[in-house]
Amino acid sequence: MTRHVVVIGGGISGLTALEQLVRRAPDVRVTLLEGSSRLGGHIRTERRDGYIMEAGPDVLLAAKPAAVDLARRVGLGERLRGTNPAVKGSYILSGTRLLRMPEGLTGLVPSRVRPFVTTPLISPLGKLRVGLDYLIPAARDGREESIEAFVTRRLGREMYERLVEPLLSGISAGDGARLSMQAMFPQLLAWERDHGGLIRGMLASRRSARAQGKAPGQGTRPAPMGFVSFPTGLEELPEAVARYARGQDASGGKIEIRVGTAVRRVARARNPSGALGFSVELSDGGLLDADAVVVATPAYISAGLLRSMDAGLAQELDGIEYGSTVTVSLSYPASAVPRTLDATGYVVPRVLKRPVLACTWVSAKFEARAPQGQALFRVFLGGVGRGSWVEHEDRDIEDLVRHEMQEIMGITAAPQFVDINRYHRAMPQYNVGHLDRVSRIEQRAGAIPGLALAGAAFRGVGIPDCVQSGLRAADAVLAHLGLDAARASATPAGPSAEARSP
Repeated sequence: MTRHVVVIGGGISGLTALEQLVRRAPDVRVTLLEGSSRLGGHIRTERRDGYIMEAGPDVLLAAKPAAVDLARRVGLGERLRGTNPAVKGSYILSGTRLLRMPEGLTGLVPSRVRPFVTTPLISPLGKLRVGLDYLIPAARDGREESIEAFVTRRLGREMYERLVEPLLSGISAGDGARLSMQAMFPQLLAWERDHGGLIRGMLASRRSARAQGKAPGQGTRPAPMGFVSFPTGLEELPEAVARYARGQDASGGKIEIRVGTAVRRVARARNPSGALGFSVELSDGGLLDADAVVVATPAYISAGLLRSMDAGLAQELDGIEYGSTVTVSLSYPASAVPRTLDATGYVVPRVLKRPVLACTWVSAKFEARAPQGQALFRVFLGGVGRGSWVEHEDRDIEDLVRHEMQEIMGITAAPQFVDINRYHRAMPQYNVGHLDRVSRIEQRAGAIPGLALAGAAFRGVGIPDCVQSGLRAADAVLAHLGLDAARASATPAGPSAEARSP
């Protein structure tokens, strides 16, 4: 009898699980269920009147190769594009001025002396405090720290507030006072543990990289481009994955992708052969029998699906906090923009108490994202502790963004259009204790043979991390079915930074 696997969730994690199952076990029947009307999850590109606008993430981090490898497998290898090579770096807002972010930050630690010494972002005393990291002994008590506590202890409060925290906002839209250093930046903890401090660890990393003939921070595989996308936007990736999966079903009937099909719950049940599997109950009352299930939905949705099967697992999933954000795309004639767009954008420190997280100068960051003579921007609002902008009226959001563009960018003209996208409970927060919670979740889920979980909620928020989680989930399912040995999928430590880096 043909085995049947149900994948719940049509974001990039679920789509990757689908691709892996189809590619490695062509005899398995796979059904992917997506509750919304489209695939891709938070990856969504709007193509309109010569504009290419990302509603969610806009790049893949090539240093974590899982997503780039996926793109190549589904036929997009020739379409990978780096960001505009003529535009480098970004700014940090200081008061109402934009100051250049110093070059050479390795793992949030300055690796080049001159750019850091000359930056006006940090005072002379603040720079001296950073240098004390070389002398401060490593912590040995083993306590888990927040990012704020760790960075302040090693590098000083000024370095945290003016440089590290703004970069952090671009990754998770979270609060560094609550986010776990262990979950977010384990490589920096390793530097302190193995070398006695961050500067010592950075220098050791550089020596090791030179000895191996690699650039500092580069992985074992060469990554020719730091951040990549596709000519018509990031949504090319989920589109290509779905197209690939459908293309492998030449006879029809083995691969089914259903959008607009919500799931009510997943329960243990005997399948027609008598083996213990799963019953997937749809919101319209329909039932699907499955030998294995991949649940690739946000943790709070997964909790509802699995509660009747394991209330303790559902409770742990419900404990993962999520942040909400709003992205706003807007365009002006290039002639109305008084400053040169010579960077990818800017980030905003939390200490300024502004609702804006960051602003990407899209038409500068990417080539051919706006018609000739037009300047396209994207503004990020909200995040943990910065106001619930998803609840505000469109006109309030538009007024705020227009004021931001006038105050910071000097643009007094009215925008040609404003496009608002709300993301309610979109960004999982890896708060202190997160990895312990994930371990408990994995233990409980692992006690249910044939169930696999995937997504951004667990071990990385970036697209490559989500792809890796989809691969692991598919491998676990194949191993359970006895169809393929689980592949050792090494996951690079820490989440990717592509989500909101300007």
